Amino acid sequence: MLHRFSSPADGVRGHDPATVSASLSYLRKNRYDLISLQEFFRRLREGEPLRRAVAFTIDDGYFDHGLVGCPIFAQFDCPVTIFAIAGFLDGEIWLWWDQIQYICETTSRRTLKATVGGEERSYTLDSTQARLAAAHDISFWCQDASHADREACIKNLSRDAEIEVPETPPRKFAPLSWDEARQLEKHGVTFGPHSVTHPVLSSIDDEHARSEIFTSWKRVREELASPVPVFCYPHGRQKDFGARDMELVRLAGLWGALRAYPGKLCVDQFREAPAICQVPRYPINRGLMDVVQCVSGFEVLKDRLQGARP
Repeated sequence: MLHRFSSPADGVRGHDPATVSASLSYLRKNRYDLISLQEFFRRLREGEPLRRAVAFTIDDGYFDHGLVGCPIFAQFDCPVTIFAIAGFLDGEIWLWWDQIQYICETTSRRTLKATVGGEERSYTLDSTQARLAAAHDISFWCQDASHADREACIKNLSRDAEIEVPETPPRKFAPLSWDEARQLEKHGVTFGPHSVTHPVLSSIDDEHARSEIFTSWKRVREELASPVPVFCYPHGRQKDFGARDMELVRLAGLWGALRAYPGKLCVDQFREAPAICQVPRYPINRGLMDVVQCVSGFEVLKDRLQGARP
């Protein structure tokens, strides 16, 4: 599981291209089976072995996925699936955590107050690093808030910062266009649904959740030739989705869904619902070390020893 890719000219921090390249080179040299996500789920559904199989996903659909990330995967003939936030690619929204970062980075204020659900926190913005740290803290705080409290926080933060958030995201926070997605698709990149607005599903009502899952799947099918019938939960922690959302995935006609935290994947345990609607993923944060530990099974062993579950 990857997210953004470093693009210094655009002010984007993310995965280092050289590190991603080294990881894919390692997997190729050691003869791992680099397969598409659709092939991964086909084998899972049909109970076929997944020995040494590795599938890569990228979340959200930012412009740097096509500019920086996908060419690296193409270089190693490695399939990759981008999970697109439909409203983001449609140009109807920009992502709420990016709005928080934009506010923190562009305000001329040296201090800033954020309020979530009646609780207030103050931040000192006396350096670039302090501004980034404030944005990250507020974003993680909002992630655990209700949908209404999250929206209110951003509105109040904008007012306190004396910053008007633009209707469309600046280049640094921009999405792929659907045209760019179609061009990537022609070069072997696949796409799947990742909601319409990237809410925390567990914080919204039934009708809203249904719309997020059904509409996102509808939009990728309308725009792209061969979308992958697999949903990716927004945020994807254990507390971010539940039985209702797994059932909605099934009702939408999707094969299954991916969560954003790790775990041992046994074909016999995950081939049917509801388990196939919560397939684990491993984040790549430290590059090659993460990849080696993941494919070797060391991460599973660490989880077992630590009893760690998000």
